[in-house]
Amino acid sequence: MTHLSRTTHGIAYDTTHDEIVAPNPLAAAIVVFRGGATGEEAPIRTIQGPRSGLSRPETVAVDEKNNELFVGDPGDRRVLVYKRDADGDAPPLRTIQGPQTRLLQVVGIAVDPNRDLLVVSSYSRLPGGVTGLLIFGRTDEGDVAPRRVIAGPKTGIARLRQIAVDPDTGRIFAAVINNEYLPPYDIDSPRRGLDPDVELPSPWNTGAEGFIGVWDDEKDDGDAPPRSVVKGRSTGIVHPAGVTFNARDGEVIAPDAIWNGLFTFLKPELFAPAAAGAR
Repeated sequence: MTHLSRTTHGIAYDTTHDEIVAPNPLAAAIVVFRGGATGEEAPIRTIQGPRSGLSRPETVAVDEKNNELFVGDPGDRRVLVYKRDADGDAPPLRTIQGPQTRLLQVVGIAVDPNRDLLVVSSYSRLPGGVTGLLIFGRTDEGDVAPRRVIAGPKTGIARLRQIAVDPDTGRIFAAVINNEYLPPYDIDSPRRGLDPDVELPSPWNTGAEGFIGVWDDEKDDGDAPPRSVVKGRSTGIVHPAGVTFNARDGEVIAPDAIWNGLFTFLKPELFAPAAAGAR
């Protein structure tokens, strides 16, 4: 009855209307639940059908100020925007798609309604593809180039997941997971070419150490290092799979793919005002 699938990742919570929004990539659908939903409860709205334009929705964001729902869909390498209360086979209000957008594997999306900006996290294993943060105008549509692209070796970004934006400050919080893509597992000969006594590395803990990185959605561009990071053994963060920002209590919340745990950090302790002359 829930219409949820195994691969539901980038969900969003609408604080104004007390609703939970989730993508279902296997069914090419967006499902919306009441905030107090529990058990095998059916969604109150479902966006699905040929007119919706959905292919493999991966991540969603709610613009509560402008009553719009943003969907990142890597299946067709695009961003679709709907009315917040869209239901059924509803067509999008706007679509961002095309070679100039530089959108590839769209895995995170966040809206800054105060600055009219849209931030998309994307990664690519293709030559010339962008792995980083793409910043568009909130009302952009069509084959439009991003206003800014945050990517490069100084960013520390090897692979991204979900992102969140603090609309009060314009700060982008990005889950930089940095795990490696592994080739398909050879189930018939998993140890071919290896000594029978060799200890294989964990398939889950691969690649560089991940972190939660913070950038500015108006001021940062290009190969810009993060302004702040949550990283290191004491944080518990290894490969963060997502991030959200609790504006009311000043908290940054991130799940970790290695520990299968949820970690909460206080914003005042970690993101103190920079000293004079600092970024």
